[in-house]
Amino acid sequence: MTDSTAGPRALATLTDIRVFDYLCKAPATRTRIAADLGISKPTASQAISRLQENGLALAIERENEPKRGRVPEHYALDSSFGHLLALCLQAEFLQVRATDLAGQTLVDRLYPLTAQTTAAEVAQMGAREISRVAAELGSPLLAAAVSQSAPVERDGELRVLATPIFPSSGADLAGQFADGVPVLLDNDVNWMALAEAGDQADSLMMIYIGSGLGAGLVIDGALHRGKHGTAGELETQVVGGINLREALAEEGMFQTRVLWEKLADERNWPAFLAPFGQVLANLIGFVDPQRVVAIGPGLTPELCAALESELNRLLPKPVHVQLSALGTEAAARGALAGARELALGNLWENYRAR
Repeated sequence: MTDSTAGPRALATLTDIRVFDYLCKAPATRTRIAADLGISKPTASQAISRLQENGLALAIERENEPKRGRVPEHYALDSSFGHLLALCLQAEFLQVRATDLAGQTLVDRLYPLTAQTTAAEVAQMGAREISRVAAELGSPLLAAAVSQSAPVERDGELRVLATPIFPSSGADLAGQFADGVPVLLDNDVNWMALAEAGDQADSLMMIYIGSGLGAGLVIDGALHRGKHGTAGELETQVVGGINLREALAEEGMFQTRVLWEKLADERNWPAFLAPFGQVLANLIGFVDPQRVVAIGPGLTPELCAALESELNRLLPKPVHVQLSALGTEAAARGALAGARELALGNLWENYRAR
């Protein structure tokens, strides 16, 4: 906290944060807030007043509320305070999702992409959507996150390393936001891993099998990106003297946007699982995660079971490969969680508990 929130103001701010978090879950009366948070009614009232003064909360009318006597006021998060925005690029689509600080979805659109869609076209789509969402919602953009289906190098300035799997992968989506807007940029599988991990402080390996291959590593509850931001990149791992991408390409399985189509035919599984299982077994044996979760378009429980069998043939200790239930939700959910954390950090750092 800054000097302006030190001492008594710090205590007031901490109380306001608790009340704000409570209102993010559901509207409530001052009495209910006080009872559930274990604070006095005057303290709850003061916190509500400060949140209202700062534009974070407002009084609302409840439908079907009895009108006899004095009706207690209900309070809720004021969604007009600002919104969060995620741009999530996959080989198949560009997803645009906006929420308020409570996580309520305000905008959610998918734009299909083709193998001919260029990076410049995707960047233009992103710029149009940023403006369109702002006009629709009429509220400030508090923070944004970009999920990129390509490696994101973090050695100095963040830089997307376009993948040859699909031409639009290198689109400069993060560069479309106005100056002053806090923007997070990360690889899509990292966002997926964070969404899957949630609040659990365990170790998780998220495996993506789709247009390309990748892994997100959450170790003891923290995302591991590595020195250059490319930890978990599976395609460059060496197997049989060549990298995994080359090994799969020799089997005709790793060309432009064709991998998941090949895997739809069970007869292609052995050619895929032999090199992929070897690379993945080495990584699992080294990291030793508590959970291994697979995600990707068209990924089936049967393919997960086949991968699990191949891994257990190679590993000294058995591992279970779980199919993620998040699907296309994963990247957007993780990205928006990151944007929310960034926005709230800025909010409370500059908050004034008058």
